[in-house]
Amino acid sequence: MNGRFFGLLKASTLFLAATLLVQGITAGQLLSGAGGGGLHHATGPFVTVAMVLQIVAAALVWRPGRGSARYLVVSAILLVLVSVQFVVGGSGDLAVHVPLGVALFGASAVLVAQVWTPRASG
Repeated sequence: MNGRFFGLLKASTLFLAATLLVQGITAGQLLSGAGGGGLHHATGPFVTVAMVLQIVAAALVWRPGRGSARYLVVSAILLVLVSVQFVVGGSGDLAVHVPLGVALFGASAVLVAQVWTPRASG
């Protein structure tokens, strides 16, 4: 497996988890009435950028890197769920938006742990 591409995957999973954590923090501020609404909306595009980087990195690990396709499959599922999250958030349905956000952060944290485990890189 090509280590250079796996390093990119490691970095992209951390970036996605960090952007989702910021979204959770600003959502908490928004829901508690402590502001955060503007920051929550402003940081949303960073989730999109992080998600695209993660998809590209996972594809590079899989194809030219001859690695496992599982990272690409998991990243694709996360991409779909992030897209749903944007739609649900835009509609104001907090009963779905908040738990889905928590699940997305949890899933990204699990992926970070899997990617950063020494045996994961080969």
